[in-house]
Amino acid sequence: MKILSYSGESVVVSDRMGDTVVDYARALAAQQSADVIDVPVAEGSGTATARLLIGPSSQIISLPSHEPDVDLADGDLIEELQSRIRALSPERSYAARSDTWHDDATDDLDFL
Repeated sequence: MKILSYSGESVVVSDRMGDTVVDYARALAAQQSADVIDVPVAEGSGTATARLLIGPSSQIISLPSHEPDVDLADGDLIEELQSRIRALSPERSYAARSDTWHDDATDDLDFL
């Protein structure tokens, strides 16, 4: 479990959700965008939902929690947020090399 500190308040979420929310906030900030998400949280002996507005000015902290694990059934939401992160991320392109690798390929490199 992780503690998400956000806007002066804290909630307890699953480890994966804590990481995903921070990653989503970073992706939104890179695009100067914002979103509202409803996140399942552990509350006392049960669960609840926290509504978070995240974006360029979000200051979210994710810390390990010593609370016992609670099944928050957040797998589908995590997958949805990861999909949104991928959609916000720039495409990566790779240059193709025309030459082939050979054993003396490091001969041209200058190592310190």
